[in-house]
Amino acid sequence: MKKVMLEYLSKVDKARLINKSYHLNDRQVFILDYVCEKHLSYKGCCIQEIILLKTAGSPATLHAVTKELTRLNLIKVSVDPVDNRMKNALPSPLALKRLKALVAIFEK
Repeated sequence: MKKVMLEYLSKVDKARLINKSYHLNDRQVFILDYVCEKHLSYKGCCIQEIILLKTAGSPATLHAVTKELTRLNLIKVSVDPVDNRMKNALPSPLALKRLKALVAIFEK
C-alpha cells in the first residue's frame, strides 16, 4: 500500500511540474480543467458559468483568471451564436496538449 501511495504522490508531483511549465496556479488549473471537462463532455461552458463557481473564488477573481487563461492561449472565448450576450469558453489546442501530457502521467 505504501508503494502505491508513493507512486501516486510522484505522479501528482509530475502533474504539478507540467502545470508549472504552463505558468498555471492552482485556481487556473481548476478553471482550465473545468472548461476541458465541459468541452470533452459535449456540454457548453460559458464565461458566466465560470464566474459563478463560488467554490473557486469571487466573481472578480474568476473573471481575472479567465482573462489570464485567454492571454496564455489556453482557452478561447467566442460569442454565443444564439445569444450574443453570452461568451463561450473552449480549451485551445495548447490546453488539450497539456491535458494529454497529464493523462500520460497517470496512464503509466
